[in-house]
Amino acid sequence: MSFILWHREAAAFCGFYVSGADGKLFNDATQVVLMREGTRTVLSMQNDYKGPVKDFAMVVPVPVVLQKENVKTLSRALFDKVETLSAPRLVEYWEQDPCPNENARTAEAREGLAGSSYSGKGGGAGGAAPAVTIEAKFEVGEYEIVILSAADSGSLDTWLRGNQYNIPENAEPALRPYVAAGSKFFVAKVNAS
Repeated sequence: MSFILWHREAAAFCGFYVSGADGKLFNDATQVVLMREGTRTVLSMQNDYKGPVKDFAMVVPVPVVLQKENVKTLSRALFDKVETLSAPRLVEYWEQDPCPNENARTAEAREGLAGSSYSGKGGGAGGAAPAVTIEAKFEVGEYEIVILSAADSGSLDTWLRGNQYNIPENAEPALRPYVAAGSKFFVAKVNAS
């Protein structure tokens, strides 16, 4: 599956799998190819998923609302070619460490995360805007895709669980900084038929 993103600062969370009921999910490997030209970034992901296809989905934070023309499925052969071209080669280099004070940068990054806010679980009251909004909905290949936005991470967690997605127990804290930053959420579900 390949989709186009516009660049924001990089982060470590690349999404997670969800399933309905008590489905057990296994992924031996994920291959990610990231290409950038100007302000356009293309992210392609291939997952070696093993488990029930029924109710399988993948949730990935994205910086913008993706449209159908931004999402494509790719052949395994393309990933095999990229793997061959990018395979490690035995080369030995020696150079001076360009980042001698790594601890200072780590502390700055932690301070930046500490400033994010969280409004707690649940949605708004009365006529307030919905806590989770379906921004786009379309099909590409064997995938049914929805792009979600959320007012808070607790609401997103609740929405996924309420729609029969068995997400990891501690998913909400992982979602929190992305919701606070205004990320959207790409949810690709396999159409079992």
